[in-house]
Amino acid sequence: MTRSFDTARHAALSRAIARRIGVEMDAAGELALRVLNYFGFEDEAIDNSLDQEDRRLFYFLQDLGLLKTAWEEAMLPSGRIWRIFYWSLNVESIEEYSREVETPKEEEGLYEALPAAVWARDEVRAEGA
Repeated sequence: MTRSFDTARHAALSRAIARRIGVEMDAAGELALRVLNYFGFEDEAIDNSLDQEDRRLFYFLQDLGLLKTAWEEAMLPSGRIWRIFYWSLNVESIEEYSREVETPKEEEGLYEALPAAVWARDEVRAEGA
């Protein structure tokens, strides 16, 4: 199944990278573009097309759960088995990490929630006594 490259795919991967490794969105966007350039319009990229530095990046992103690997074997005419490795985007994980996360509101502490009159109570008793 092929899917066209679009800015939403780049944005989702950028947010997922930024949240997983804690980098700024600019740096995450550059990494996402670097990764997506290998995929083009496909969902899979063949491992043979990666250079050594990018392969390390792909393994790093696999460790973070953002990429997956698969392989298949083909029988060569000589009888040898040829193993072909593929990389694919872990779409479920990317979607999970790219979702907007609602930050919980900080609950006000017990003492901060009390009105100022509570703190003045001792002063009021002293004046009335």
